[in-house]
Amino acid sequence: MCGFSRSSVLFLSAGALVAAISLAPLVSSTARADEKAGTRPGVVQPSKLVVGSPAPEFFPSKWVKGEPVKSFQPGRIYVIEFWATWCPPCKESIPHLTEIQKQFKDNVTIIGMASSERVAKNGQDDRFAKVSQFVKAQGDKMNYTIAFEADRKISKAWMGAAGVNGIPAAFVVGADGKIAWIGDPREPAFEATLKQAVEALGADKKTGETTSDPKKR
Repeated sequence: MCGFSRSSVLFLSAGALVAAISLAPLVSSTARADEKAGTRPGVVQPSKLVVGSPAPEFFPSKWVKGEPVKSFQPGRIYVIEFWATWCPPCKESIPHLTEIQKQFKDNVTIIGMASSERVAKNGQDDRFAKVSQFVKAQGDKMNYTIAFEADRKISKAWMGAAGVNGIPAAFVVGADGKIAWIGDPREPAFEATLKQAVEALGADKKTGETTSDPKKR
Protein backbone atom coordinates (compact mmCIF):
# COMPACT_ATOMS: atom_id res chain seq x y z
CA MET A 1 0.00 0.00 0.00
CA CYS A 2 1.21 3.49 -0.84
CA GLY A 3 0.95 5.11 2.56
CA PHE A 4 -0.82 3.78 5.64
CA SER A 5 -4.46 2.73 5.79
CA ARG A 6 -6.86 0.74 7.89
CA SER A 7 -9.33 -2.03 7.19
CA SER A 8 -12.86 -2.62 8.33
CA VAL A 9 -15.30 -5.41 7.77
CA LEU A 10 -19.03 -5.06 7.18
CA PHE A 11 -21.75 -7.63 7.41
CA LEU A 12 -24.94 -6.57 5.62
CA SER A 13 -28.41 -7.99 6.14
CA ALA A 14 -31.45 -7.30 3.97
CA GLY A 15 -32.89 -3.88 4.73
CA ALA A 16 -30.44 -3.18 7.55
CA LEU A 17 -26.82 -2.36 7.99
CA VAL A 18 -24.91 -4.29 10.64
CA ALA A 19 -21.25 -3.40 10.76
CA ALA A 20 -18.27 -4.73 12.60
CA ILE A 21 -15.09 -2.76 12.20
CA SER A 22 -11.61 -4.06 12.87
CA LEU A 23 -8.62 -1.81 12.58
CA ALA A 24 -5.19 -3.21 11.79
CA PRO A 25 -1.96 -1.78 10.42
CA LEU A 26 -1.08 -2.88 6.92
CA VAL A 27 2.65 -3.47 6.54
CA SER A 28 4.18 -2.85 3.11
CA SER A 29 6.47 -0.53 1.23
CA THR A 30 4.94 2.92 1.42
CA ALA A 31 4.89 6.23 -0.36
CA ARG A 32 3.07 8.94 1.58
CA ALA A 33 0.17 10.68 -0.21
CA ASP A 34 -0.82 13.84 1.64
CA GLU A 35 -4.48 14.68 1.21
CA LYS A 36 -5.17 18.41 1.66
CA ALA A 37 -8.36 20.02 0.42
CA GLY A 38 -11.73 21.49 1.32
CA THR A 39 -15.31 20.78 0.31
CA ARG A 40 -18.00 22.60 -1.61
CA PRO A 41 -18.93 25.96 -0.02
CA GLY A 42 -21.93 25.69 2.28
CA VAL A 43 -21.84 21.90 2.45
CA VAL A 44 -21.44 20.33 5.88
CA GLN A 45 -19.25 17.25 5.65
CA PRO A 46 -18.88 14.67 8.45
CA SER A 47 -15.85 15.34 10.66
CA LYS A 48 -15.40 11.59 10.97
CA LEU A 49 -16.32 9.05 8.34
CA VAL A 50 -16.97 5.51 9.54
CA VAL A 51 -19.00 2.50 8.49
CA GLY A 52 -22.64 3.54 8.77
CA SER A 53 -22.00 7.21 7.95
CA PRO A 54 -23.85 8.79 5.01
CA ALA A 55 -21.58 8.92 1.96
CA PRO A 56 -20.03 12.38 1.47
CA GLU A 57 -20.59 14.43 -1.67
CA PHE A 58 -18.92 13.10 -4.78
CA PHE A 59 -18.38 15.59 -7.61
CA PRO A 60 -15.15 14.89 -9.54
CA SER A 61 -13.93 17.77 -11.68
CA LYS A 62 -13.28 15.47 -14.65
CA TRP A 63 -14.26 12.03 -15.87
CA VAL A 64 -11.67 9.97 -17.68
CA LYS A 65 -13.59 6.80 -18.54
CA GLY A 66 -17.16 5.59 -18.30
CA GLU A 67 -20.42 7.40 -17.72
CA PRO A 68 -20.25 10.27 -15.19
CA VAL A 69 -21.96 9.47 -11.90
CA LYS A 70 -24.02 12.51 -10.95
CA SER A 71 -25.38 11.01 -7.73
CA PHE A 72 -25.52 7.78 -5.77
CA GLN A 73 -28.75 6.14 -6.86
CA PRO A 74 -30.76 4.34 -4.16
CA GLY A 75 -30.71 0.61 -4.70
CA ARG A 76 -27.28 0.59 -6.35
CA ILE A 77 -23.92 -0.12 -4.71
CA TYR A 78 -20.85 2.01 -5.42
CA VAL A 79 -17.14 1.57 -4.82
CA ILE A 80 -14.97 4.68 -4.63
CA GLU A 81 -11.36 3.56 -4.95
CA PHE A 82 -8.60 6.13 -4.46
CA TRP A 83 -5.51 5.41 -6.55
CA ALA A 84 -2.60 6.99 -8.45
CA THR A 85 -0.56 6.14 -11.53
CA TRP A 86 2.67 6.20 -9.47
CA CYS A 87 1.40 3.73 -6.86
CA PRO A 88 2.49 0.07 -7.46
CA PRO A 89 -0.17 -1.46 -5.14
CA CYS A 90 -2.82 0.57 -6.97
CA LYS A 91 -1.71 -0.91 -10.28
CA GLU A 92 -1.80 -4.33 -8.67
CA SER A 93 -5.47 -3.77 -7.79
CA ILE A 94 -6.59 -2.90 -11.32
CA PRO A 95 -7.20 -6.44 -12.69
CA HIS A 96 -9.11 -7.41 -9.55
CA LEU A 97 -11.33 -4.31 -9.71
CA THR A 98 -12.02 -4.98 -13.38
CA GLU A 99 -13.07 -8.53 -12.56
CA ILE A 100 -15.25 -7.36 -9.67
CA GLN A 101 -16.95 -4.79 -11.91
CA LYS A 102 -17.66 -7.48 -14.50
CA GLN A 103 -18.97 -9.89 -11.90
CA PHE A 104 -21.34 -7.41 -10.25
CA LYS A 105 -22.10 -5.12 -13.21
CA ASP A 106 -25.88 -5.26 -12.65
CA ASN A 107 -25.69 -3.93 -9.09
CA VAL A 108 -22.29 -2.29 -8.56
CA THR A 109 -20.48 0.72 -10.06
CA ILE A 110 -16.75 0.96 -9.38
CA ILE A 111 -15.13 4.39 -9.67
CA GLY A 112 -11.36 4.76 -9.63
CA MET A 113 -10.77 8.22 -8.12
CA ALA A 114 -7.41 9.72 -9.11
CA SER A 115 -6.83 12.35 -6.43
CA SER A 116 -3.14 11.97 -5.65
CA GLU A 117 -1.33 12.65 -8.91
CA ARG A 118 1.84 14.71 -8.64
CA VAL A 119 2.83 17.79 -10.59
CA ALA A 120 5.92 17.24 -12.77
CA LYS A 121 9.30 18.23 -11.31
CA ASN A 122 9.57 21.02 -13.86
CA GLY A 123 6.36 22.53 -12.48
CA GLN A 124 4.20 21.55 -15.43
CA ASP A 125 0.77 20.40 -14.38
CA ASP A 126 0.17 17.45 -16.68
CA ARG A 127 -1.66 15.33 -14.10
CA PHE A 128 -4.92 14.91 -16.00
CA ALA A 129 -3.08 14.07 -19.22
CA LYS A 130 -0.96 11.55 -17.34
CA VAL A 131 -4.01 9.81 -15.89
CA SER A 132 -5.80 9.84 -19.25
CA GLN A 133 -2.80 8.33 -21.03
CA PHE A 134 -2.39 5.67 -18.35
CA VAL A 135 -6.06 4.66 -18.50
CA LYS A 136 -6.03 4.58 -22.31
CA ALA A 137 -2.95 2.36 -22.29
CA GLN A 138 -4.65 -0.06 -19.88
CA GLY A 139 -7.60 -0.51 -22.22
CA ASP A 140 -9.98 -3.28 -21.15
CA LYS A 141 -7.60 -4.26 -18.36
CA MET A 142 -8.96 -1.24 -16.50
CA ASN A 143 -12.61 -1.65 -17.40
CA TYR A 144 -14.45 0.48 -14.87
CA THR A 145 -15.27 4.17 -14.39
CA ILE A 146 -12.37 6.55 -13.77
CA ALA A 147 -12.54 10.09 -12.39
CA PHE A 148 -9.96 12.80 -11.68
CA GLU A 149 -9.56 15.80 -9.42
CA ALA A 150 -6.69 18.24 -9.03
CA ASP A 151 -7.64 20.00 -5.78
CA ARG A 152 -8.18 16.90 -3.60
CA LYS A 153 -11.53 18.08 -2.28
CA ILE A 154 -13.01 14.61 -2.60
CA SER A 155 -9.94 13.05 -1.05
CA LYS A 156 -10.30 15.34 1.95
CA ALA A 157 -14.02 14.62 2.34
CA TRP A 158 -13.52 10.86 2.13
CA MET A 159 -10.00 9.77 3.04
CA GLY A 160 -9.27 12.70 5.32
CA ALA A 161 -12.54 12.32 7.21
CA ALA A 162 -11.97 8.57 7.56
CA GLY A 163 -8.40 8.99 8.82
CA VAL A 164 -7.01 7.06 5.85
CA ASN A 165 -3.75 8.36 4.39
CA GLY A 166 -2.64 5.57 2.09
CA ILE A 167 -3.69 4.21 -1.28
CA PRO A 168 -5.23 2.14 -2.70
CA ALA A 169 -8.19 2.79 -0.45
CA ALA A 170 -11.73 1.69 -1.21
CA PHE A 171 -15.03 2.90 0.18
CA VAL A 172 -18.08 0.75 -0.42
CA VAL A 173 -21.31 2.78 -0.53
CA GLY A 174 -24.30 0.58 0.17
CA ALA A 175 -27.65 0.65 -1.60
CA ASP A 176 -28.90 2.89 1.23
CA GLY A 177 -26.27 5.56 0.50
CA LYS A 178 -24.24 4.81 3.61
CA ILE A 179 -20.63 3.71 3.96
CA ALA A 180 -20.56 -0.07 4.17
CA TRP A 181 -16.83 -0.77 4.24
CA ILE A 182 -13.47 1.05 4.23
CA GLY A 183 -10.12 -0.55 3.47
CA ASP A 184 -7.62 -1.90 0.99
CA PRO A 185 -9.43 -3.36 -2.07
CA ARG A 186 -6.90 -6.20 -2.17
CA GLU A 187 -8.24 -7.56 1.11
CA PRO A 188 -10.61 -10.57 0.95
CA ALA A 189 -13.10 -8.61 3.07
CA PHE A 190 -13.62 -6.17 0.19
CA GLU A 191 -15.07 -8.74 -2.19
CA ALA A 192 -16.90 -10.49 0.64
CA THR A 193 -18.62 -7.21 1.57
CA LEU A 194 -19.73 -6.62 -2.01
CA LYS A 195 -21.13 -10.14 -2.29
CA GLN A 196 -23.11 -9.69 0.92
CA ALA A 197 -24.36 -6.27 -0.19
CA VAL A 198 -25.51 -7.62 -3.56
CA GLU A 199 -27.20 -10.61 -1.92
CA ALA A 200 -28.97 -8.31 0.54
CA LEU A 201 -30.05 -6.07 -2.32
CA GLY A 202 -31.46 -9.05 -4.19
CA ALA A 203 -33.34 -10.17 -1.09
CA ASP A 204 -34.83 -6.69 -0.65
CA LYS A 205 -35.99 -6.58 -4.28
CA LYS A 206 -37.52 -10.05 -4.02
CA THR A 207 -39.39 -9.08 -0.85
CA GLY A 208 -40.67 -5.92 -2.52
CA GLU A 209 -41.93 -7.82 -5.56
CA THR A 210 -43.72 -10.35 -3.36
CA THR A 211 -45.40 -7.62 -1.31
CA SER A 212 -46.53 -5.59 -4.34
CA ASP A 213 -47.96 -8.55 -6.27
CA PRO A 214 -51.48 -9.46 -4.99
CA LYS A 215 -51.16 -12.94 -6.47
CA LYS A 216 -48.18 -13.63 -4.23
CA ARG A 217 -49.81 -12.41 -1.02
